Amino acid sequence: MTTVPPSPPATPPAASAISIARFAATALLTSVVNLVLNALGFALVLKDFYRAHPAGPPEFVRQLHRPAEELVVWAMVLTSLSMGLFITVVMKWSGAKTFVDGLKRGAIVGGLFWTSVNSGLYASSNLFSLPSVLVDTPLSALSMTLSAAFAAWMLHRQGGGSGAR
Repeated sequence: MTTVPPSPPATPPAASAISIARFAATALLTSVVNLVLNALGFALVLKDFYRAHPAGPPEFVRQLHRPAEELVVWAMVLTSLSMGLFITVVMKWSGAKTFVDGLKRGAIVGGLFWTSVNSGLYASSNLFSLPSVLVDTPLSALSMTLSAAFAAWMLHRQGGGSGAR
């Protein structure tokens, strides 16, 4: 006669479980970090680079982009929030638990994501010149990488410590 081994005792939720509040706060703050990093990249590098390497004649380029005063604010907010949420979800699913883990996984995701987006736009539209794609891709990937590292750190930081583990 065979005996059935007893069931293992129920295990409590892992100490590393992430609360909904922490996840939401991380996604919101990651949105801000990513927006600021991309804005800095644009202001410091891309703005002048795009002018020096336009996708076409000046009149054509003016038609592609809205002036700052015509920016659709709700759409920019939605873009920022969805990207922050995307980065946070990917970091949670990837298992990244430290800033350095986030850098590693973020570099892979950011590099692949922005290579795909910018190459696709270059292949199918007149939005970018090739030099612009070659500069925008690594800068956008860097912003996503640093944002991913921030998200991984925020998701798993221990109450107010330095968090750089």
